[in-house]
Amino acid sequence: MSELDSSLVKQTHRWFECWPVALPGLFGFFVAMAIACTRWPVPSMHDDFGNLLVASTLLEGRLANPVPASWQSMETFHVVFQPSYAAKFPIGLGLMLSVGKLLTGSFAAGLWLCTGLGCSAIAWMIMAHFPRRWGIAAGLFAALHPCWQNGWSQQFTNGWLAIAGIALVFGGLLRIRRYYRSEQLSGSVVLDGRLTSIVGVGCVLTLFSRPFEGGLVCGLLGLYFAPTLIARRLAFSARFWQAAVPGSVILAGGLFFQLIVNHSITGSFLQLPYQLHESQYGVAPVLIWQKPHEPSLGHRFTEQVKFHRGWSMDEFRKAASFQGYFTLLETRFGVLINHWGRLLAFAPICLSVLGTERRRTFGLVGLLLIAFLVINCIPWVMPQYVSPLIPVAIFVACTVARGIANRLAHAWRLATHYVQIEIGLLGCILLSQCYWTATTAYARSQFKAGWERNVSDQRAEMIVDLEAIPGADLVIVKYEPNHNVHFEWVFNEANVERSSVLWVRWGSDEMNQRVLESYPDRKIWNLEFNEAGEPSLREWIRTYAN
Repeated sequence: MSELDSSLVKQTHRWFECWPVALPGLFGFFVAMAIACTRWPVPSMHDDFGNLLVASTLLEGRLANPVPASWQSMETFHVVFQPSYAAKFPIGLGLMLSVGKLLTGSFAAGLWLCTGLGCSAIAWMIMAHFPRRWGIAAGLFAALHPCWQNGWSQQFTNGWLAIAGIALVFGGLLRIRRYYRSEQLSGSVVLDGRLTSIVGVGCVLTLFSRPFEGGLVCGLLGLYFAPTLIARRLAFSARFWQAAVPGSVILAGGLFFQLIVNHSITGSFLQLPYQLHESQYGVAPVLIWQKPHEPSLGHRFTEQVKFHRGWSMDEFRKAASFQGYFTLLETRFGVLINHWGRLLAFAPICLSVLGTERRRTFGLVGLLLIAFLVINCIPWVMPQYVSPLIPVAIFVACTVARGIANRLAHAWRLATHYVQIEIGLLGCILLSQCYWTATTAYARSQFKAGWERNVSDQRAEMIVDLEAIPGADLVIVKYEPNHNVHFEWVFNEANVERSSVLWVRWGSDEMNQRVLESYPDRKIWNLEFNEAGEPSLREWIRTYAN
């Protein structure tokens, strides 16, 4: 075996060695599980129920559900009912939740799987450019991040899959660039094929989680790495395209599957479920430069009007101006700093601590800035919208942290102890992360006062109480006029006919009667709310329909 082939084998074993990548993932999985045991995750936001609908649909062995009887009384947020019954969200998170349900009997296990996958992907990405200890430390940093573990890992709406997807894409491209910079490339086609396969998997994960923001970041990463391939004329070589085949096949398979999902839900291969839902119910556009439109199915209930024509349009109007865009930018940046600020705090001091990597790092900072400005065109502020930026931010933070350690070693004339300085720096960061994660988890377990949390707990507890009663139940929900539209109760499982508890809205006499006739074998309950928003469940009285 030649020296080059021996080097390639050693690099292959290092890149694809299991335990350094698996360790952060396993740690993140068990941390998420331990925190969940202190306060079990329950769905609270509209998006949570949508992702759970995707999961329960997959568990039924299908991509979309038949339209239930009296579907007009079941209309709710982020769900389409025509031409099929399904959620509008991408399939990725729902798929992970369904796997967790199959393996353990609980959807919450899917959240832990997402956490483990994200932490392992971050570790693998960092190992493409840094020593193994840095990759393990970065993965453990993610596994101990208080906002991620006490937030995303306990919520049925999160950005873990988008983080994992972008980390795989970025890590694969870093390795491909390092390979192609070598003057001797013989014998590496198989290895390049593995790398392009991982890049393809990352792209598919991104497509199935955050398609708009993730697609934007993937495109910018492609532009960032393209000069290396063009400058060395590698993009024009047959060998390059041969290595790109496995990744291209995986990406094409993901796109083809998305077309099947589209057709199953919307009846069109080219129309996304999200697009169908917005055309049927939405009023405010997704991007600030678009114009509002009238929904094709209209709004039958006050809650729909308050959400789509009230809150949603109010947020759009605030952002749909030059001044509003920068106000939104300030708000989004504040959310970003509050949640993920420690990952971005190093970026402003890159100029003072970096040497040869200064230009490359500023290129990545520029990529983050461009992506952030484009994502800011979405008028609603949610942390998961910027999740595709997190892997790049972690890479920048690691680059600058290593520059700081290098500067300290030379300033103190301790260059021979550089590794010890690195390990000490990383250890201090991880210890502080462990402290804040434990503190936040304890505060979360003791938190009882938040009304949003109480609402989600009340709904979950009510389902448990109703399921304890023999027979299936139907709950007709009647809100008081000042009900907070963000605290919704009317969400159902994929199989409406077999669900133990069916939730519908109080409507006109005709709609109420139609519901009773459609589900005659269910015990009927009426759920009402007082002015304080407290629920009251009573058996149905027939005179209510009059």
